[in-house]
Amino acid sequence: MKPNDVPVKTDAGNRELSLRAHKLSPRVRSLLIVIHGTETVAELSHSFQAFGDVGASLNELAGLGLIAVREASTASAPVQVQAANAPDIMPPAPQAKQFLNETAVAVLGLRAFLFTLKLEHCYTVEELRAILPEYRRVVGKAKGEEFAAAMAARAEAILARR
Repeated sequence: MKPNDVPVKTDAGNRELSLRAHKLSPRVRSLLIVIHGTETVAELSHSFQAFGDVGASLNELAGLGLIAVREASTASAPVQVQAANAPDIMPPAPQAKQFLNETAVAVLGLRAFLFTLKLEHCYTVEELRAILPEYRRVVGKAKGEEFAAAMAARAEAILARR
């Protein structure tokens, strides 16, 4: 993929969010969750640099048919894939909860256990917003405040989609 390409979730990618048929790693799954057809490969690579080789993860998602890629020059053209707010995609609260869980596990490994226990008791948008400061703290401690702030902002963007 080229740095200016824009990944977009396909119908299969939207279904994967709820079905978990491909047994994606937490890092790859986190990346799939945040792909909404608005950021380029370069922007995603920068945001997720703490996850390692983002390009390889994007190639894995594309190879599985979970994302399609459009060139930046056609970014305003309609894409023949399902929109991120499609009817069969998960609602924002479960999607944000899944994103917080997947990124915490990807970054912290077993050290995420206590945070994920607390996260399990969050069901509403308000409860998830209330746990974001703790998420920023634990992820920031492991990967730096800039990365934690970027991931918390992504979670907040997911929660804002209603």
